[in-house]
Amino acid sequence: MKQFRCLSILVLLFLIVITKNTFGISHYEILQAMRDELKRSMDSLFIETLQKPYYIEYSLKVSNYYQANSFLGSLTDSSQGKKVNLNVKVRVGDYKLDNTNFLDFSFSFFLGGFDESGSSRNVPVDFDYFSLRREFWLATDFAYKNAAKTYSKKISVLKNRVIKDTIPDFAYSKPNKFIDTNVNIPTFDFVKVCKMLEELSKIFLNYPIINSSIVSFEHFQDWEYFVNSEGTEYIKPVFFTGFEAAGTLQTSDGMPINDFYSAYSTVPNKLPEKDSLEKAIVSLCENLVKIQKAKTLEDSYSGPVLFTEQAAGELFAQVFIPNLLAQRSLLSEQGTQQLSRYTAFQTKIGGRVLPEFLSIYSVPLKSDFNGVPLLGYFKVDDEGTPAENIPVVQNGYLKTLLSNRTPIKRILSSNANDREGSPMFGNIEIVPDRKYSKSFNELKQKMMQLCKQRDLPFGIIVKKIMNQNLYSTIFPVISPVEYKFGREQNILNVVEAYKVYPDGREEVIRGVELKGITTQSFKDIILVGNRPYVLNILAPLVSSSFSSGGYIGASVIVPDILIEDAELRPIEVDFPKPPFLENPLLMKN
Repeated sequence: MKQFRCLSILVLLFLIVITKNTFGISHYEILQAMRDELKRSMDSLFIETLQKPYYIEYSLKVSNYYQANSFLGSLTDSSQGKKVNLNVKVRVGDYKLDNTNFLDFSFSFFLGGFDESGSSRNVPVDFDYFSLRREFWLATDFAYKNAAKTYSKKISVLKNRVIKDTIPDFAYSKPNKFIDTNVNIPTFDFVKVCKMLEELSKIFLNYPIINSSIVSFEHFQDWEYFVNSEGTEYIKPVFFTGFEAAGTLQTSDGMPINDFYSAYSTVPNKLPEKDSLEKAIVSLCENLVKIQKAKTLEDSYSGPVLFTEQAAGELFAQVFIPNLLAQRSLLSEQGTQQLSRYTAFQTKIGGRVLPEFLSIYSVPLKSDFNGVPLLGYFKVDDEGTPAENIPVVQNGYLKTLLSNRTPIKRILSSNANDREGSPMFGNIEIVPDRKYSKSFNELKQKMMQLCKQRDLPFGIIVKKIMNQNLYSTIFPVISPVEYKFGREQNILNVVEAYKVYPDGREEVIRGVELKGITTQSFKDIILVGNRPYVLNILAPLVSSSFSSGGYIGASVIVPDILIEDAELRPIEVDFPKPPFLENPLLMKN
């Protein structure tokens, strides 16, 4: 027996040595601290006047980050560091009825958010086994008290109301263990990256007509740890690398013109090489100059529109795909509340939502597509449920919604799509029937045939649509004027579009937006391209929670799409006047 104990101690010490992460504490020690404190909470956490927890989960994110921005050849800021964040979720009651899926407006207002009785807190970077247990102890105490109060209030509301919705609050899940520590930590020279940013941002000096610009880089190395009272555990690495460049200018009539370039991957060495980034920024600048000289539409256009590559991906990502997520309505004192606006398909399972020649698959287990890394790749979701590739829409008909462990009427169990606390897509692949897949020239020809039938003088090709993340993060910072395009629902900002005339001539237009694009619009897709395009984006989280926010890596694999009828209109708002004096950089020439 002594020999066995000695051997066990040696194995334990070996594990601790080989599994050290970049914080000086082993993966095993972190997980063991979480296990031990969770067990203590489940065994001992009880107040006579309050319900005892039936479920607790602990999660911890340990991060290394690198960020830098450059403007016209100089760094404006750079930073690197470490941070640690933990989160505790406590459920009281049982799987059928607990403290979640209830909206307490007074509690939400007081805390400044709605967090489903979770407790999130930043903790000191230099933690050890005991200090980590202390942090989880404090967070658990806070989460438990709030969960118990919410449960009591929810029961009180239910006593005075006839509830037709008897869906369980939480779906039971079999325990799953997933440990993925045998990975190579990305290495790169951050100083060299910063130098490259300076050199790339100098390119904008050659285009003084561009009022403001930015070139930025960010890289995150996250280790995520999770344990719950059902026995599920995981350790998984989440790496992200992003490169972004953007520029903005004002036309003579004051209209802001914007363009951008972005490249995302998991690790730095999978980003495009420096010469490719140089070409991308030159193309961005040339495009801004070209669009600045263009005319806008004289009147609104209603007719066939061809969306290519990035535009097709953004169209699906911003309008259609968010509606493929299961969204639970919340009980409140004022009645049932649905906080998400992406609910078009909640009752449409079995119905047709696309043309019968299109199918959509959720493919989180696909790490790349034709050699392009996919940002939405994961092996287990954030609740520890093993990921799976599933059909979502088959031959035009909706088969299911992407869900987590919060049930809705037609989906009572998780299909492993919890990301950052709510259902969220990872990798989405739109797959067409080959009979309806055409070359770009064939799509363009078909569009012009439709225009001729409708006696339209031209058709329109949309090549680029504003990305939601960049629109809300970068452009408000670099734009010299305040602009409020696309604030209305069902309005999309168009970055690059062209009139196409019967003789094949293309003419760039500026200052237009897509109006009235809804999920119904996708039924008007009549043909698609035969060359799939990979759009890697930071997609906004879709959640029914006040505390939702932020962005997460996702990928959309999509062909070009030809929609029979869409509306583009000129932007008709008052613009601030451009600067009275010309840019001093123009004086250099």
